Amino acid sequence: MLSEIYIKNYILVPELRLQFEAGLTVISGETGAGKSIIVGSIGLIFGESALGLEAFDAGQAIYLEATFLPATDPELIEYLQQINTPPEEELILAREISVGGKSAYYIGGRKVSAAVMKGLKALLIDFHHQRDQQKLLSSSHQLYLLDRYADTIKLREAFGQSFREIKAQRKTLQNMICQQNEQKQKLELYRYQREELEKAALKTGEDTLLEQEYELLNHSLDILELSQSMKQTIFENEDSIFDQLSLYSNRLQSFKNLNPALDNAAQELLEALEALSSVSSSLSEIVDSLAYDPDRLSAIQARLDAINELLHKHKVKNVKELQELFQQRKQEILAMEDYNKSIKELNGKLEKDFKELVKQADLLSDQRQKAAVLLAQELTNSIRQLAMKDAKLQIDIDKKPQLENLLSDSLSAFSESGQDRIQILFSANPGSSLKALAGVASGGELSRILLGIKEVLVAREEPRLLILDEIDAGIGGKTAESVAACIGKIASRHPVFCITHLAQIAAQADTHIAVTKNSDTKTNLTLRVLSKAERTQELARMLSGKLTDAALRHAEELRKL
Repeated sequence: MLSEIYIKNYILVPELRLQFEAGLTVISGETGAGKSIIVGSIGLIFGESALGLEAFDAGQAIYLEATFLPATDPELIEYLQQINTPPEEELILAREISVGGKSAYYIGGRKVSAAVMKGLKALLIDFHHQRDQQKLLSSSHQLYLLDRYADTIKLREAFGQSFREIKAQRKTLQNMICQQNEQKQKLELYRYQREELEKAALKTGEDTLLEQEYELLNHSLDILELSQSMKQTIFENEDSIFDQLSLYSNRLQSFKNLNPALDNAAQELLEALEALSSVSSSLSEIVDSLAYDPDRLSAIQARLDAINELLHKHKVKNVKELQELFQQRKQEILAMEDYNKSIKELNGKLEKDFKELVKQADLLSDQRQKAAVLLAQELTNSIRQLAMKDAKLQIDIDKKPQLENLLSDSLSAFSESGQDRIQILFSANPGSSLKALAGVASGGELSRILLGIKEVLVAREEPRLLILDEIDAGIGGKTAESVAACIGKIASRHPVFCITHLAQIAAQADTHIAVTKNSDTKTNLTLRVLSKAERTQELARMLSGKLTDAALRHAEELRKL
């Protein structure tokens, strides 16, 4: 529960520190006196927008601080542990808003994010505003209230997580299918190219070797003619070059010892003869191995033409690059085939996950159906105690129609909250048929239905600070007494802050805070806890607007009820 609040430089409050007790705390004051000052500061601490907020002194920062007793709620304890905050210590939450409008949030003096503070809000505070009456007309809000009653919030959150994951996966699948369709034509081309290159059976350096062989065969007749002419001239003719050189070599050998130069000349001439012999052997080998073969030439030409056609077609320079392209196409085809496999696997996973989602939705629906009957009964009993003795209330739940095929948008049957549509039907008068709240409930009736919901819910939940901001709108007379009794009953289980203009409610308070607007040199507010005598006077003012004897007696009677 909230044990203390400290406000500095906030709107019309220069500085204020208030301490609170358990039970019902009522805040009252004249219209426009600023009764919502505490509620507004609490909302700001938990991250509500400060846009347009004015400081009491525009030259100084606004500082707001709320102190809560150590945590007892297991869910709150778990959250505090997650944010590294000791749950066994007082929880001191603060927000500072600089002159420039920038905010800083603190827990126990440690700076935290606004998101952390907003996460704490739902675990510590249950706000009720006048605008909640309109929220009650919303099917989604009615469903949220039913889930709170049915204790299916965690189940609903788990379903929502699964729903979001499936939606994301389905979007991924649809993108993959689109990409698959775009790749289909490319895949056919790559497969054709792979088969074409595979059929070509290219070998590294093949084009170079074939070109060399082609040139050799293409000039084979010229080479044979040249070889024959050379053999005859150098070796075979009478008095051939080789014979003449041999003669000169023999004669020169006889003089080689006379001079080193002659010795060198003789040696070099011998080497020349040996080189000519080698040339003769090489020419013989060429003549023996080389034969003009038109068929082989044609085959080589055809192979080179095929290779050149592939080079030109694929815009590469040589066989090596063709082979690299072949390997690339093989890898790309494998990748595309794996992509198709991934699509199939994801589609299978989605079908499986969707079946599980349906099971989750059905489980959620079953628990809601059971809880709806009980909630309707408890709410009917509660609101009948709020001066609506003939009221009837029913909760209808409908499932959205499901489609069979996941890819034909069957998820449209679901939302993050499940597959159910809920409608609270209400009748205030005997003989009247049940109709949707929006069509039959007045403002005062909506206020009481909301209060009845609060009464039913707080009996099932961990204690939180319940803030009722003018829940008594549109209520008066004996109805006010019933509402006051209900709020007092709630306050026996949960701490309650109630801003009210009804003396009947204020009379139930354990702590009564009065708000007074002062207009001396600068308008400011005073908030103070009233004594027993002061409470009687404030109740009298709330009853009649002035302190008459009759109003004071009435106030005393109210306090004794």
